[in-house]
Amino acid sequence: MRRLSLKTRLSLWFTLILTLICALMLLLAAAVYQNFDRRLLREALTDAVQEEAARIGDDRSYADHMGELREAEFLRGEVRLMVYDEDGAQVAGLYLGEGTDALPFSDEDAVRELTLDGQRYYCCDAQVRIRRGPDYWVRGVVPAGRSLWSALRGHFAPLALLPLLIALAFLGGRWLTGRFLRPIRDIDRTTEAIRESGDLSRRIPCADTGDELSDLARHINAMFERLEQNFHAERQFTANASHELRTPVSVILAQCEYGLENAQDAQELREVIAAVQKQGGRMSRLIETLLLFTRMEQSTERYRKAPTDLSALLRASCADHALIAPRGITIRQELSDGVTALVNPELFRLLLDNLLGNALRYGREQGTVVVSLQQTAQTVTLCVSDDGPGISPEDLPHIWETFYRADKSRSSRGLGLGLPLVRQIAAYHGGTVSVESTPGVGSTFRVSVPA
Repeated sequence: MRRLSLKTRLSLWFTLILTLICALMLLLAAAVYQNFDRRLLREALTDAVQEEAARIGDDRSYADHMGELREAEFLRGEVRLMVYDEDGAQVAGLYLGEGTDALPFSDEDAVRELTLDGQRYYCCDAQVRIRRGPDYWVRGVVPAGRSLWSALRGHFAPLALLPLLIALAFLGGRWLTGRFLRPIRDIDRTTEAIRESGDLSRRIPCADTGDELSDLARHINAMFERLEQNFHAERQFTANASHELRTPVSVILAQCEYGLENAQDAQELREVIAAVQKQGGRMSRLIETLLLFTRMEQSTERYRKAPTDLSALLRASCADHALIAPRGITIRQELSDGVTALVNPELFRLLLDNLLGNALRYGREQGTVVVSLQQTAQTVTLCVSDDGPGISPEDLPHIWETFYRADKSRSSRGLGLGLPLVRQIAAYHGGTVSVESTPGVGSTFRVSVPA
């Protein structure tokens, strides 16, 4: 059995709550009306008794013609009036029964309640003092106010409209709910279309209403945009990795085939093995770098940070690279002493090696690579400058992309993973990396991490 839709459920809840509110308001109104009705009855009873007592007191001949009085004269609205002599004997009026006669008189001018034959009444007495004659008692009796249910039944016409009002409330709630849920339907249709087509370039229609649903649509669109970028980068990464691995694999297979079929002596076999070893090393470096990227992006391996003397770390790295510096390039150090930061020593050494390796690889022959390290209260800044050919403005935005190399002259000198790895390591330490480059003058890479 299909469950009720969210629109129907919200409409039913809205109708139920509205019905409960209407019922409570109706009960409250009936209770207020009942209380007001009873107060009016008590006031009418008191007034009728006082008026009759005043009439008897003013009429000196009341006792002479009281037998001639008609019963209608003792009915004031719903109030029945009864007259007794001072001994409690009936004189005139409309009598309800023995229960009324047996009730003691009270001169406190207070309204009392009594029950006769299962029905409640209000009763009030007033004594009439006659100067030269017997005293009288006037007693008034009126049915007590109606019960709450009786009050509701007395207004049955509005109650008969209640089902119609409930139906209108349901239809109105369903219409309002449909309008409120329209953005959710758009989100559902768009996400389903994306699921079926796989087209992440589609976006949810988003009206700038400033409410929660507008924010939800905007956030989902931002998520799709990020997913589209990530999938594109992943496809590009996979394609580039496959391309980079294809070359050494092809060389290895070709060398193995040549060695098996054409090698004439041990020297030639050693040359084949050396070529295979070189390509195997290239593949190993590529795979290790790719694994490092994956571990850092997915946090599958935690690289512990510790307070590290970056001055000493950088001096050691410069000393190692100075031993293998090509084409007469000199490394000049401009390092402050005692610069420390909370970093992972192995990762930061890898960052230094990549920056220095790039500077030496692309530096000018007989040129100079300048390495500086400065510390402020907030940051530690590392700069590596070379005087090489620089980077063209059209290549500059892409140098942080994996496997990107600016020109063919550099394509044979690296894997295109060094600078992306530098940025990844800097981000892992909560830092940033930037570059300033002028074609024909050189490049300066700047890494900043929290002190």
